[in-house]
Amino acid sequence: MRASRLPGLRNWLARGLLWLAWDFFVFGIAWSIGWPIWRALTFGRFPHVDFREHDDAGFVEILLVCGAGLGVLAGAVWWLSHHVVG
Repeated sequence: MRASRLPGLRNWLARGLLWLAWDFFVFGIAWSIGWPIWRALTFGRFPHVDFREHDDAGFVEILLVCGAGLGVLAGAVWWLSHHVVG
């Protein structure tokens, strides 16, 4: 009877870890990179929320800010892999 509960526990644990990784990566890293870029490009007008208030941002704001952050991160990884590593 205990063995039948194990796949459910694994599934729950995997979903929890996936949510935690997604939340950390997108809102921790991508937002932190994209937010100052958008603030600098728009002279402080966009995004309309503060640095750590991504929960209050709209879908389009999150999409643009995190997209810019992920783009810069991907560009930095690409540049480092071609120019520094060799």
